[in-house]
Amino acid sequence: MKERVMFLGLYLCFSTFLFAETITKSTVFYNYTRGLDEGGTNAFNIKRGYLSFINNSSEELTYKLTYDVGTNDGGSSYTAFLKVAMAKWKTSYGDITIGMQGMNMYKTMENTWGHRFIEKGAMGQYRFSPSADVGIGITRDFGPITTSALITNGGGYKSAETDEYKKLSLHAVYGPSQLNKKDGFNFGGSFSLEPYDIEESKTENINVMGMFVGYSGFGFRGGLELDSKNDGNLIDQIVSLYGTYGFSENLSLLARLDQVDRDTSKTGGGTQAVIIGLHYSLGRGMIIAPTFRMTTPESEDSESSIIVNFEFKF
Repeated sequence: MKERVMFLGLYLCFSTFLFAETITKSTVFYNYTRGLDEGGTNAFNIKRGYLSFINNSSEELTYKLTYDVGTNDGGSSYTAFLKVAMAKWKTSYGDITIGMQGMNMYKTMENTWGHRFIEKGAMGQYRFSPSADVGIGITRDFGPITTSALITNGGGYKSAETDEYKKLSLHAVYGPSQLNKKDGFNFGGSFSLEPYDIEESKTENINVMGMFVGYSGFGFRGGLELDSKNDGNLIDQIVSLYGTYGFSENLSLLARLDQVDRDTSKTGGGTQAVIIGLHYSLGRGMIIAPTFRMTTPESEDSESSIIVNFEFKF
């Protein structure tokens, strides 16, 4: 552990001198949670810390390195993971990406949601897809349609390769893919296929499919997505509806409703999750978002909490 910390420290100290054109970015997700039920959580927490280095060596070639620091399974210590370590090469055939990179399955939907520091996109939150993985990909525009294809290990950036199979992920969107930055309308879909062994001589496929539609304009941004995951035995489904309305340049109202069914063949296994809150930009890279959350399983009592979320960028 000490060796890792020393290596990271040395890299931070000398990166500016070694790479004069390297851009450094840092983002921190911090919150305070107060559970409203008996015995509920009462805690401050750093959810995530991102440290990124971006080097544009030429107009065609870009390198990016990102560390992701978050709580481990123990819940108290913080562990640094290498989330992005990639090169992007712009060619006449499209943008080719190599290495550890962000997945293409739900980034467009997460941009429409636009509040990653409050909660992940639905596919990421309910583990339909990892947010990053090791592999190779290509992104290409065909007029107003943006397409991307990735071949990755399949385990995500926190897991090592454990089998011989690879994961194929496809994504297509009509219209702008970043509605949190540009007004417009979009729709599209995602699909992934990953084989896995269920017996010595038998394999099965994990299929994930998603469809989405989004809109941004006149101070409002919102989206709807329908996602399903089929591992050959169980079919999980997500319906996620979210929206943000801006009262001013700095103050917005946000809401999100997720309906999750972990096994569509059975009744009583669904869960409904609600987020309602305000998003206020303090300027100079700081955002505060007080939110009310309620999670209601079909066969259990609901749980409610107040979470005050912060995002720092510097």
